[in-house]
Amino acid sequence: MRQDDKQYRRGLILGLTVAEVMILLIFVVLMALAAALQTREQTIDALDKGGASRLVEQLQRSYPQAKTHDEYFKELVRAIEVRRQAEAEGPDAVRQSILDDAAIGRDVRQAAERDGVANPREYARNLAANANRSRRGEWPPFVSLSEAGGYYFDSGKATLRPEFERNLSAKVVPMLARNLVDYDVDVIEVIGHTDEVPMVGQSNLDAVLVAASAGHFPIAELRSTDNAGLAMARAVAVVRVLRSDPRLARAAILPLSGAQMIVPVDRMADGSARASDQRRRRIEIRLRRSTVEAASPGGIR
Repeated sequence: MRQDDKQYRRGLILGLTVAEVMILLIFVVLMALAAALQTREQTIDALDKGGASRLVEQLQRSYPQAKTHDEYFKELVRAIEVRRQAEAEGPDAVRQSILDDAAIGRDVRQAAERDGVANPREYARNLAANANRSRRGEWPPFVSLSEAGGYYFDSGKATLRPEFERNLSAKVVPMLARNLVDYDVDVIEVIGHTDEVPMVGQSNLDAVLVAASAGHFPIAELRSTDNAGLAMARAVAVVRVLRSDPRLARAAILPLSGAQMIVPVDRMADGSARASDQRRRRIEIRLRRSTVEAASPGGIR
């Protein structure tokens, strides 16, 4: 009987211990939730007590050239992106960046003294503002991704090779994201081009091209019987990659076809070429500002 009592007590103690552990775990979770809610409430309270106004004042002092809420937001996003990039690259890169900034600061001070400006900080701000205005007044650069540069498609197909897709994400997208802000544009046009080698076969583009552009039909199964369709299918393949990248979320990304009609650079084809030509099998990416449709009764529709 004593042995049974010992086993009973041992089981009872073990049962209570497990229950206590569960209660402690629940308590810890509740404490963490309470701390998170308290932090959120403190943040809101700080903003209500003047934190928001101080943020706005700091933005206005840091970016005096900005005139609208949208411009302030763009500058803030760029600053956050620079900080994230510096943190991701590690302390050595940050230290080098500081050294580079110091060298730039020395150059700015010397330039300000040479030009007779007493305040180097104001001098630097004016330079930045003038440079920003000049970029926004210029045409954005266009990008040509050709087979000669390593951006290959399989013959007669629109499928992106793995290296092509990696380069889009690692090289092309960051450049486009910067240019969207620098040139104050919001439309990306992706234009497919081919050479003049004739094609044969059966096309399914009329039936599935729109679905493919939205990610509902495999790019590898697109079929074209002419160069105009092939160029469009390849543009759609690139558009799908760009649209899926959150860094370009603010832009409208449009596929277009130049077919075999345009020879690099900006010359009309004369129809005489029949040989394979790597230079002409390319994707061009152009940036522009969105247009506003004019609702005129007698206009062209």
